[in-house]
Amino acid sequence: MLVLFGVGLIFTFSRLGDFELPQDNQQTVAFSQGGNTLEGTLITASGDGPVVLLVHGDGPQDRWSSGGYLPLVNTLLDAGISVFSWDKPGVGTSTGNWLHQSMNDRADETLAAIEALRQLQGAGQRPIGLLGFSQAGWVLPHVPALTDDVSFLLLMGGAINWQSQGRYYATIRLEREGKTPAEIATELTRQAKAHRVWFGDDATYDEYLAAERSAGQREDSTLSKDRFLFARLNHHEDARSDIAGLTLPVLVLSGADDLNADPQETVSAYRSLLNGVHTQSRFHIVPDATHSLLSARRYNYQRLDQWPFTTQARFLLSGRNAYADGVLKTATDWIVEVSTATHKN
Repeated sequence: MLVLFGVGLIFTFSRLGDFELPQDNQQTVAFSQGGNTLEGTLITASGDGPVVLLVHGDGPQDRWSSGGYLPLVNTLLDAGISVFSWDKPGVGTSTGNWLHQSMNDRADETLAAIEALRQLQGAGQRPIGLLGFSQAGWVLPHVPALTDDVSFLLLMGGAINWQSQGRYYATIRLEREGKTPAEIATELTRQAKAHRVWFGDDATYDEYLAAERSAGQREDSTLSKDRFLFARLNHHEDARSDIAGLTLPVLVLSGADDLNADPQETVSAYRSLLNGVHTQSRFHIVPDATHSLLSARRYNYQRLDQWPFTTQARFLLSGRNAYADGVLKTATDWIVEVSTATHKN
């Protein structure tokens, strides 16, 4: 019994290595876009496999998302897939302010990252693909319209329409706060009316603050000025027209228990728009999976700052095992498959 317990401890703690990046074959890469200087890290895997660019979701993300990406990154490297990721504008060593970006700005930034990689020795012939999270659902589909130098797209936890995603998120939040269906309907109606005013062309931030306060909204639920302007800049985003123009392989993975974006809307939109366009495209709703494709039984929260200490510790001890069953294998196998086909062509 003691021997088995010891083996279990060794297995568990071995996952801590998933949060340590290999020191060899790392390269700092800097590039410019929109007046910002962006900096990231390229980690080159052995062989001549593909390079995957990580495209962030919402929030002030540094290149490895405060370490949260590392189990995924190490899984990709183990499969012979090189990885490049960079700090968002105004985060880490990148200049600028990510809240001043439209989704088209983010697509232009991704294009600039691709062009910077192509200038590096050894990266010139590798297929390049994009792996994006959440908000990247409005970024990834636009990039192939800007360049022929993208071989595949992989989207995790993406959304389709900015406003419907906001309603979905708010509905789940209110349900988890214990609101009744009637209370939820009333609040969603209030928000919809307010958004039509505040995210138009003429409303000011001060007017928004005054109206939210008069409606009895909590201070911690109101938007900062930058966040308000960011929402107004992107409020009308809808990915459907960009998705309809895609001809390259696409893999969409949405968690069945996603609390942030509606998995049914996302997967059904991609299926209806891309059905039969490319034989290697796949669109999956993953059972027992969160917005980030982690196990929903252990990690299903809307925000990372809601994770209790025990959940944070579990994630650190679990590493890549924190993901829902089959997610990482599905992603890496598919990337290898489509990039091999691209390389042969």
